[in-house]
Amino acid sequence: MSSPSPELKLSAYANRLPGSPVREILSVSQQPGMISFAGGLPDASVMPEMPELGDLSSIKQYGTSDGEALVKQELVKWLGSEGLACTEDQIMITSGSQQGLDLAARILVDVGTQVVVEDPTYLAMLQVLRGLGADLVPFDLGENGVDLASLEQQLKDKNPRMVYLIPTFQNPTGYSYTEAERIAVAELLDRYDVTLIEDDPYRVLNYDNAFTRPICSYLKKATWMYMGSFSKMLWPGLRTGYVIAHPDLYPWILRAKQATDLHSNRLGQKIIGDFMAAGSLPAHIERLQNHYRVKRDLMQKLLKQYLPESVKWKLPAGGMFFWLELETDTRDVLSKGIEAKVVPLPGTPFEVEKSAGKALRLSFSQMTPEDMEEGLKRLAKVLETL
Repeated sequence: MSSPSPELKLSAYANRLPGSPVREILSVSQQPGMISFAGGLPDASVMPEMPELGDLSSIKQYGTSDGEALVKQELVKWLGSEGLACTEDQIMITSGSQQGLDLAARILVDVGTQVVVEDPTYLAMLQVLRGLGADLVPFDLGENGVDLASLEQQLKDKNPRMVYLIPTFQNPTGYSYTEAERIAVAELLDRYDVTLIEDDPYRVLNYDNAFTRPICSYLKKATWMYMGSFSKMLWPGLRTGYVIAHPDLYPWILRAKQATDLHSNRLGQKIIGDFMAAGSLPAHIERLQNHYRVKRDLMQKLLKQYLPESVKWKLPAGGMFFWLELETDTRDVLSKGIEAKVVPLPGTPFEVEKSAGKALRLSFSQMTPEDMEEGLKRLAKVLETL
């Protein structure tokens, strides 16, 4: 990202805030003939039809900062069935789960605050934390899963105010914590009394019956905030997500929401609340799982068919991504890929301390079978030149 001109007097926050590589790459992806594996965009073909809107007189006025009663009531029922018991007064509707992450970080992070994160991790949260001046404390999330010893060492030796985790179909690696790992992480957080921010946007995209009970449901002492999203399972254009917060933290994140945008849009909340109240969500989730499982399995087959044996990956049990590990540096793969009309996403934007310079993240969510095969053929040729 270019530095501001000397004449432009910006805040320290603005000067620290990095740009988003994915958002910038998406503009390149729109070029004619380009095949992109970069963005984790849901497939519009499997989104429900937008409903008839009917009478909207009840949502013409400003709403409450915490969100519409109907969607909160439906979330209590749905999340309870998924293993996270909560009440309506713990729920706040956000403008996408990204806003929830931003608000959570704002009420917990000062310049120099130590924040424990997986390495690698979600690049947009890294953007938020670096903008706020956090001191990032990474622990390894590798091919063998969660390095619990590394996590405990960081909790013991450092003084973190929060831990940020994506335990279910993690972005970018696709890894999903086992039941034992979730319980062990919860025990560590309770022992060291550190706040958990649990980011869980992919949980419904579960193709192999992976264990997905939230870590925060196991906590007995530590405070927590759980971030969810309707973008991956319904309509991302409505930009509607939610936060479930520990009672001690809820008033503070609600205050941050009030200061940011007063409340989230009421139309999106009404559409989603009505959809859930009609009982349509379970069948839709099953349809999503079947749809994306086929794409996931096809990419697994094509990766084996076209990429060299030196490229390693593990089949993700859910989510939208494959995380490829190569023997060669992939920093030039994006520029060479664009020349070949294929856009992979290098691993470097996701790294914290451990280099991800030999990794690629490939999304299968929006790909047609034809584009997926042609794109992997092009990528294989690019990799031959590295």
